[in-house]
Amino acid sequence: MIYALMVLVMAMVTITFLCLMIRDKDKTIRELTDKLMSRNYTEYVSMTKAMEDPPPEIPSRKPLSWYDDPNIPDVDGDSS
Repeated sequence: MIYALMVLVMAMVTITFLCLMIRDKDKTIRELTDKLMSRNYTEYVSMTKAMEDPPPEIPSRKPLSWYDDPNIPDVDGDSS
């Protein structure tokens, strides 16, 4: 009984270790594919930086009436 439990624990540890190795290899393959698909190093750096940084918020002005669209960006700069 104890022997079967030890074998089961060793199998679980082995499977966990293999899953972690596969995940790390997939991450490396994904990074190398991104680097290969970019035209030059500048494009690669900008592509990886764009993945890390959230997109900037677009300020929108308050609607003046019910007819105004609230999603119109503020063009002239005043925040009234």
